[in-house]
Amino acid sequence: MNKKLSNSKNQFLLDVIKSVVTPTYGCTEIGIVALVSSVAAEHLPHEVVSATLYVSTYIYRNDANVGVPNMGQVGIEAIATAGFLVKHSNKKLAVLEGITKPQVTKAIQMAKNGMVKVVVEKYVNPVFVKIIAKDRKGNVCDVAIEGKHDRIRYVHLNKKLVIDNQLVKNRVVKFKYNVAEISLHDICESVSHMSIKDLEFLIEGITMNDEILKAGIKKTHKQIIAMSDKNTDGWESVVLDDLTASIAARMEGCPLPVMASNDSGDHGLTISVPQFAYNHVMKTTKLKMLQSIGLAHLLCWKIKKNIGSLSAYCGSIVAAVTSSICGIAYQRGNTEHQINDLINLCICSFAGAICDGAKLSCAWKIGASYLSAFGALRIVEKNGKLPHNEGIVSKDAFRTINDLGMISQTVRDVTNSVIVDVVSKTIRNR
Repeated sequence: MNKKLSNSKNQFLLDVIKSVVTPTYGCTEIGIVALVSSVAAEHLPHEVVSATLYVSTYIYRNDANVGVPNMGQVGIEAIATAGFLVKHSNKKLAVLEGITKPQVTKAIQMAKNGMVKVVVEKYVNPVFVKIIAKDRKGNVCDVAIEGKHDRIRYVHLNKKLVIDNQLVKNRVVKFKYNVAEISLHDICESVSHMSIKDLEFLIEGITMNDEILKAGIKKTHKQIIAMSDKNTDGWESVVLDDLTASIAARMEGCPLPVMASNDSGDHGLTISVPQFAYNHVMKTTKLKMLQSIGLAHLLCWKIKKNIGSLSAYCGSIVAAVTSSICGIAYQRGNTEHQINDLINLCICSFAGAICDGAKLSCAWKIGASYLSAFGALRIVEKNGKLPHNEGIVSKDAFRTINDLGMISQTVRDVTNSVIVDVVSKTIRNR
């Protein structure tokens, strides 16, 4: 018989959900580049005239082709120059939310004039951005973010330390448990006892993500959303239509914020939009829907902690789609054992999915993966499952996740460096 969870572990898991759910504006990696440049501009006494931007391969990959809200597909240099102009670091990852048309025009022109030089660093922390900016009077400001997307590590002005957050860890849950100590039973058991009052903070994210969904439905790519017409029906069709529309809108640069999960707006959409769509069609209870979202956030946290916040793997597929379909399984009354087998089926299918950057085709990739996830759900609901201990799949799905993480950490930098080289070549050949 499974042991009842302690109050401290229940509270820990609730606090994890709260810690991984954050609003963001545009692709998360857009925010991190705009944030460092905004901080630098705020500390310099005069207008910035030149800068060198150092970014990890992971940041470069996700900013190279993505649509920026109110700017379009402009490239990483223009994202940095836009940050110099708006100077709203207090908004953190939503720093570009209030950018004006004149600022957009000026930022793009500044980028075209070569104001920002970009240096891609291949063997650094995946979440790494540093900018060295100079103003028209020769003052120099050096700002770095590392480890967490919105955590300023330091600010130097003319080589003098202004801010030092080397030991600060924002939004880290400080309890005696770590990710390795959390089992699938812990998550399922804890979520089942969470109340509407516990989880009502998630409603803000549902509302926020529903707005970008509405925008996506008005303007979406028929080639992407039409995949559901021939392959799904009923609630599956609604889930797939809504998910692909919301992801497409965000990747094109829709000027609306989204509620992210585990440092990714696409993760947040992939987790919450299907739960809300299923609830709307199948009329499940509000509490069941909120619990399903909480469970999906926790599963995504578990997977991302193993494969890495930024990885050579596509986190939106490997982590978010896997977690999201498990949320729907929870709404449908699937057992813990079925959810275990569902995770294994998904990871068996998704373990080879690479990330080649944030862009419109992410909607296609995520949607196509969700089609596979629907199939996996049908299998477990007929009591089907993978044979134990085949390839990387273990009987215990969390052991499978751990082993997937070992693979990811081993090949992470080399694989991603090759991906970035190919992406860069593609951009040059446009």
